[in-house]
Amino acid sequence: MYFQSETALFNACRTLFGKEINLSREFLNYLQPSGARTAFRNQAKAHHPDAHANSSAQIRKQQTERFREIRQAYDLVIDFLEKRHGNRQTIANVWPTQTTSHRGRSSTRRRAQQRPQPRPSSIPSIPLEFGMFSYYQGRVSYRQLIEALVWQRRQRPTLGVIAQNWGWLSDAKVAQIMDHRGHSLRFGKKAVELGYLKPHQVEALLNYQRSLQQRLGQYFIEKGLMTKAEADQVSQSLKSHNDQVSLRAKSYSNIRR
Repeated sequence: MYFQSETALFNACRTLFGKEINLSREFLNYLQPSGARTAFRNQAKAHHPDAHANSSAQIRKQQTERFREIRQAYDLVIDFLEKRHGNRQTIANVWPTQTTSHRGRSSTRRRAQQRPQPRPSSIPSIPLEFGMFSYYQGRVSYRQLIEALVWQRRQRPTLGVIAQNWGWLSDAKVAQIMDHRGHSLRFGKKAVELGYLKPHQVEALLNYQRSLQQRLGQYFIEKGLMTKAEADQVSQSLKSHNDQVSLRAKSYSNIRR
C-alpha cells in the first residue's frame, strides 16, 4: 500500500509540474499548497475543455480526459499536504491512501477553500529570503525554487556528520537519534530529547551548517535562470524590502506602546 501510494503521489506531481521535474521526498517536503495551486492553474489554462471549444470532437474528448487527470492529481497532492500539515509526521507516514471521493463533507469544504487562486500580484510585506523573493518577483517558477532548495540542502553536510567530526556524537548515537520516534522530527531536537546534545550545541551545529551551504543565487546562475548582475539586483531589492518590513514593524511597535 505504501509503495502504491508513493507512486500515485509522484505521478500526480508529474501531472501538475511536468514529467521533467526532479522528484524526491525532499521536493515533497518543501512543496506548499500555493505551489500546487499555481501549477494547477497553469495546467488548467492549457487543458480545460472550454479552451478547446472550437476543436474537433476527438480533441475535446482528449482535453476533457486530460483535465480530469489534472484535477485528480491536484486533489491528491492537496490531500497529502493537508495530512502533512495536520499530523506533523514524517513524509513516509503520511502518504495518501485514498482519493477525495472517500472523504467526508468537511474535507470537501476545505478543498473548496483551497481552489487555485491567482498568484499574488505584489510581494507580501513579510521578511523573505532570496529564493522566495525571486519567486514573487517572477524571476523563477515555483518548481525551479523547489528544485533549488533541494539542491541547496543536498550540498550541506548533515548535523550528524558535523557532530561526529567535532567529536560530540559517535556513530552509534547518530543511529539512535535517527531511529528515535519522539515529539520532534528534527535531528537536533531529537538529540536534545535523548540527552546527547545541549540546545546551545544544536544551535552551534545549525549555524555552522548554514555557513557551509551554497547560495540559491549560485544555483539560479548555473542553471541559466539569472545572470550574475540580475542576482546582485535581486539581492539589493531583497535587502531594501526586508529593511522596509523591519522599519514598519518597529513603527507599529512604537505606536502600540
